[in-house]
Amino acid sequence: MGKRWRSLGLMLCLLGLVTTVSAQKQVEKIDRGAVAVVKDSGCYLSWRLLGDEPYDLGFNIYRDGKKINAAPLVDATSYWDAGAKADSKYRLRPVVQGKEKKKQEAGFLMLTQTEGESAGYFDIPLQRPVVGSNGGEYTPGDASTGDLNGDGRYDLVVKWSPRNAKDNSHRGISDQTILDAYTLEGAHLWRIELGPNIRSGAHYTQFLVFDFDGNGRAEVMVKTAPGTRDGTGAYISKGAAADADHSINYTNETGYVIEGPEYVSVFDGSTGKELATEAYWPERGRVRDWGDGYGNRIDRYNAAVAYVDGKRPSAVFQRGYYTRLTMAAWDWREGQLTRRWTFDSDTPGNEAYAGQGNHSIHVIDANGDGKHDIVTGSAVIASDGTGMHTTGMGHGDATHVTYMLKDFDYPQIFMPHESGGHGFSLRHAHSGELLFNHRNPNDVGRGVGAEIDPEVPGFHFWGTHGMGLFNMAGERVGRGPRSMNFVVWWDGDLSRELLSGRRIEKWSITNNSSTVLLDAQGANSINGTKATPVLQADLLGDWREEVVLRRDDNAALRVYTTTMPTRHRLYTLMHDPVYRAAISWQNSSYNQPPHPGYYMAGDMDFPPPAPVVYMPE
Repeated sequence: MGKRWRSLGLMLCLLGLVTTVSAQKQVEKIDRGAVAVVKDSGCYLSWRLLGDEPYDLGFNIYRDGKKINAAPLVDATSYWDAGAKADSKYRLRPVVQGKEKKKQEAGFLMLTQTEGESAGYFDIPLQRPVVGSNGGEYTPGDASTGDLNGDGRYDLVVKWSPRNAKDNSHRGISDQTILDAYTLEGAHLWRIELGPNIRSGAHYTQFLVFDFDGNGRAEVMVKTAPGTRDGTGAYISKGAAADADHSINYTNETGYVIEGPEYVSVFDGSTGKELATEAYWPERGRVRDWGDGYGNRIDRYNAAVAYVDGKRPSAVFQRGYYTRLTMAAWDWREGQLTRRWTFDSDTPGNEAYAGQGNHSIHVIDANGDGKHDIVTGSAVIASDGTGMHTTGMGHGDATHVTYMLKDFDYPQIFMPHESGGHGFSLRHAHSGELLFNHRNPNDVGRGVGAEIDPEVPGFHFWGTHGMGLFNMAGERVGRGPRSMNFVVWWDGDLSRELLSGRRIEKWSITNNSSTVLLDAQGANSINGTKATPVLQADLLGDWREEVVLRRDDNAALRVYTTTMPTRHRLYTLMHDPVYRAAISWQNSSYNQPPHPGYYMAGDMDFPPPAPVVYMPE
């Protein structure tokens, strides 16, 4: 009898483990994102398969009230309609066990503007701020996305940066940073002015857009200070900001803000109204304790959304990475902003984590426990706020984190290194074990890890300073692309394309050459030589990604979507919690492209893993 009960107890324990690892994660309740691009010879239609739906869900398409597919569509969630007219109207209905769900019918966003052979696009008009009091003209910068008003469609939050914005290492007074919210249809929802006590520059303002409390509408979380005005035009006044003196400008004569209160605030997505404000953690303390005496290293920030409890999203705000490395996880639940945990390399036992941060932050389930861990670059901070491991290789500019080995339980981390002659390295996320490390005496400032050629399957890696192209075994197999910015899913295969500036290119490893798929005329990238998009995300249509650029006149954003055919069916990437978290951190410091939380490549198995998620009612 005792043995039987011991066996039952072991079984229950294992069941409990499985339940923990596979706990459902809260995701956004979004619509089909159906989009139709009208072309001379027909119309290309594309839509989402949602994360809580059966993989074999069928669809019927109606053009002008008449069904145009002979049998329910159960392959790719896209369709080419050769019989379309310029003024055709489309509706989409899901089919379950042969029966249409008329109440779930969806309409299509109709696009009539095309670019080349592979893209449709539309513009989102912007309300450009007036020139700042210090002479800074504004240009649209990084954006993030969420359903701000609860209508099931994604909206955009755009960061306006003045031309006098400064890198932390440079002196000079900047004008304020401004956040604007727009619907994809172009409606302006609100404007948040961060005020004079938040310096403008790539490393100061990292903003998070996510439905943190599960009420069906995204919130915005960002670092604030006295002088910040919310979307209603009022100064922030809740919690720690209740007694703030908004008349004080703490900017010193060199342009730095190294004194005065600091906060983290939550704003309502639909109105921009302040919901809560608490004191930022950690406090500055003595500036020189962060590694210099003038304010460079103390104000290096990153931020990300992460499911650190395995179920619901939290906000993670990081301060410092060259020397002292800190971060705090925050929850916005039931109208309360609370701090879940903190990490500090100054805490005894954490000394090895000092200096192990990057100009980016990444989120992944590193050890398979169903909870998100934080990759700072050379270090991984566990979901409970404790250090998991660090390589000790120090700071770098770029990182790529995803499942790069097929049928392997844990993800990998690829990272170019700035100093120490470390070149670039690939390691296991759960243990820190190096798979390869190719040394180089220079600052390898950029590098990419992705599968980029379906003819040569598997992930490949390349970087600056002649590092060359390497495969998963660490073998050099070519010279590698010159493009070292973003990678994007654009054409119909499961390998990624190169995105740099306004161009998307397909790379051939065998030929050491590329083919241009998109050259976006009249639009361009942001962030100077980084040449990154305003945003890259699966905003519309099937699983492939949209690219948001700024129009050349800075008066609008331009959203591009692919019209290239595919035979693959995948769930929307936005219902993969790792990919969705990646969209939240994409705007942090030196922007990096998103990757999913599973192995996605040309030799992946189908059907793909179903997201273990739920959408709040």
